[in-house]
Amino acid sequence: MNKDRMAVFVVDVESIGLHGEAFAVAGGLYIDGAAQWEFKYSCDPGLCSGSASDRKWVEENIPQFEITHRGPKSMRESFWNRWQEAKAQKSTMAADCLWPVEARFVAQCVDDDAEYRRWEGPYPFMEISTYLEATGVDPMADHERRASELPKHDPLADVRQSARLLFEAIESIGGSA
Repeated sequence: MNKDRMAVFVVDVESIGLHGEAFAVAGGLYIDGAAQWEFKYSCDPGLCSGSASDRKWVEENIPQFEITHRGPKSMRESFWNRWQEAKAQKSTMAADCLWPVEARFVAQCVDDDAEYRRWEGPYPFMEISTYLEATGVDPMADHERRASELPKHDPLADVRQSARLLFEAIESIGGSA
């Protein structure tokens, strides 16, 4: 990472349960805490693998999103292109409570083109909850949300909250990403 700036590609994924396939992903490149660009992609959740009970939870708890992609694989492809764009800007990838949802999603992105992508994934893949814990903030608590961070479970709103909390934590401990 460039020592003159702190560039972090923050991501959030919505999937059919904790271990099912992703139907929505959002992210953004944040430099020194300021959004440089953001995106949100989604596909029809009915096209994604997952259990019936997890589908019921999604229907009851996740807002509906505008469909931007024909299916989960094309959504992952678009996401991967954004990651490569962020990586070219010397960014590190980060997610809040990244296991299992975001970790599985990124692994599926690599698996989609393993020959090429096996060395292109995030390394390290920063865990935002660890930064919160280091500052004495309970990472599992419901944190206050700003207007741009609503509604909960909208991946772009969640990305914005996660990015803010990450940069606040980093500033609090006087560290760097």
